[in-house]
Amino acid sequence: VLHVPYKGAAPVINDVLGNQVNGFFGDVPGLIGHIQSGKLKALGIAAPTRHPLLPDVKTLAEQGIAGVESNNWYGIVAPAATPPATVEKLNQALRAALGNEAVRAKLEKFGAQAAPSSPQELASLIAADREKWGSLIQRKNIRPE
Repeated sequence: VLHVPYKGAAPVINDVLGNQVNGFFGDVPGLIGHIQSGKLKALGIAAPTRHPLLPDVKTLAEQGIAGVESNNWYGIVAPAATPPATVEKLNQALRAALGNEAVRAKLEKFGAQAAPSSPQELASLIAADREKWGSLIQRKNIRPE
């Protein structure tokens, strides 16, 4: 596998669709329409479990490729100086929106999986990802080009 840097997913998706690139790792929400239309074929999921919209696509671990998990997530952040009461109010509003069945259905249709959490849970997720990826970067001596 040869890593070819791109400036975003859109150009590489176009190159895969145009048979100029053999494949790439991408996010389900950005690819689900192309997969469902048959223009792209999902070869594996780099997640601990199969995706609900792609139940027949095995995880990489199920295919014998262990240790490759790169689930993407989206979080809402605010400036560090934001008062805790404001953060709590924003979190409650976000949780209410993600609890709305119409909102959840729309997100799920596009391949996103709503997982409302607390500011503390998001901070823990960020810390865990920082440790995971920071450790990998150090072990593999990865440097920016």
